[in-house]
Amino acid sequence: MNYKKNKFFLYVLYVLITIVGLTFSENYIIVTSAILTYLYIGYIIEGKSSIHMMFFLGYSSFIFLPALLNWYYLDTGFELYFLTSFVSTIFLKCTNKTIIKPFVDFGTQTKKIFIILSMLMIIFSLLDFGSFVEPMFAFLLFLLTLCFKQNKVKNNIAYFALFSLVFVFFSFFAWNGFGRTVVVGWFLLAALLLSYSINFRVNKYLFGLVPGFAAALLSDRSLLKLSFSGFEDALNDSAYQPYRLASSFIDNFNNNGFDISGFFDQILFTFFIFIPRDIWVSKPNGFGFEYTVRNFDQSLIDAGHSIASTLIGDHIYFLGYLGVFTSIIVLLLIAYIIRIFYRIKSLNGNGVVIFSASMMVLVWGGMTSFSARVALPSIIFIFLIVLFRRVFTGELKLNFKVK
Repeated sequence: MNYKKNKFFLYVLYVLITIVGLTFSENYIIVTSAILTYLYIGYIIEGKSSIHMMFFLGYSSFIFLPALLNWYYLDTGFELYFLTSFVSTIFLKCTNKTIIKPFVDFGTQTKKIFIILSMLMIIFSLLDFGSFVEPMFAFLLFLLTLCFKQNKVKNNIAYFALFSLVFVFFSFFAWNGFGRTVVVGWFLLAALLLSYSINFRVNKYLFGLVPGFAAALLSDRSLLKLSFSGFEDALNDSAYQPYRLASSFIDNFNNNGFDISGFFDQILFTFFIFIPRDIWVSKPNGFGFEYTVRNFDQSLIDAGHSIASTLIGDHIYFLGYLGVFTSIIVLLLIAYIIRIFYRIKSLNGNGVVIFSASMMVLVWGGMTSFSARVALPSIIFIFLIVLFRRVFTGELKLNFKVK
């Protein structure tokens, strides 16, 4: 009981800190509130959940660090930071039971499928078929969890090494340089899963902050040309710039007012993205491209340029502060789906890896970017699970009564 009371007290204290951060204008109060908020987010992160850890990695890299650096160099406000943090706590509390369970032996058939798929992905990477390889990574990560055995260090490192080999071939031969959030996240998730399998404890704050600082080294989108010219220069990079852009969305809303139809289009896109555009001719654009169409010149539109909105930026763009509440509703739906996948019978909780692989995208690009990244891997996941249901010790069964 005391534990629950302490958690409630800390949450009330956190809400008060958020109100202080949104109310006061003195820099030292705002920055102190921002740091305390980050520490609280870290406190409620479940270190044994890949969903939480990958979300925290995205939060650290695309919300916390950009908020501090954009404020320090460019005097960008913290309003978006505090609102995003509040929404994040709700999502995290709704997914706090997605704890990685001890890894069990799923047999040689699963390992054979992993090895064959790895070899195919390497071959297609050498043939520069990146568009085929990319959607398979989330499923490969899922298979990796089924190849691990708890505390079997040699076995687990061997399969992690094979995954790393696939990652290297894709990165150097088939990757087009875009989507660093996704690509690097795959490898970090695989390393995190390995640490779970050998009981190696990962510090939450190091896991969240170090890759965020390292993002400044990848500004030229090449793993072979790592360079650092200062954080001020890096603020225009896709890791730090989206926060600054999303911070301006409330001003855009104040100028243009509510756009209910535009927001409804984004909801349709989010949950029905899997329908091909050839069938759904009037299918809306995702927010990133829609923003480009509305605000940039024709050359960028023709080039297919897109922007990232961060976790709740797309909601605020269309609905203003009301978007904070709609973002909570969407995240609750996503949390519900995650918990369904967690409870897929006979997969030992590993079904959530499909979503863990895109948690950074959720924080960085918002709901439409997340759905674009997770829809196809999820369809592939379900199709292959059904196809190989005998291998996975039983038929695919979804339990919709989540706890």
